[in-house]
Amino acid sequence: MECPYCHKALTEVTNSRPSRGNVQIWRRRKCLNCGEIFTTHEIIDLSQLVVIKKSGKTEMFSHIKLYSGIYGATIGARLPNREKTAEKFTRDVERQILFLKKKRISSQEIADIVLGKLRKDHTGTFLRFLAYCKDITNESQMKRELNKYALN
Repeated sequence: MECPYCHKALTEVTNSRPSRGNVQIWRRRKCLNCGEIFTTHEIIDLSQLVVIKKSGKTEMFSHIKLYSGIYGATIGARLPNREKTAEKFTRDVERQILFLKKKRISSQEIADIVLGKLRKDHTGTFLRFLAYCKDITNESQMKRELNKYALN
């Protein structure tokens, strides 16, 4: 790790602890060259994960895309802090994706994980995300999808 003060790569970790629900590591570092102390945050990088889109096209996993899809579904929900709720759900989904131990995952599998998590706690957000990710345009499509999730 390069020191932000003297730009030398001679640092040591002096303190470390989990943060953000055990998905980040907070580290206090000391530069062995200039003696300055600074903090870093380490997170798991899922960018090596390949996402297979509905069209068959592939792209690298994006935390931002997942977060924005979940955040967009919270619009209109009566949540005290939509940003934190969306971030928590995003972290939970990423954790579940990691447990699958896959190198490739379909966008549909990701959507199903999100829907499974939202269904439990946030019905309105679940319905908005369902309509978004399944591209639902009419009532009969919505009923078919709700039957799959036993929410009718």
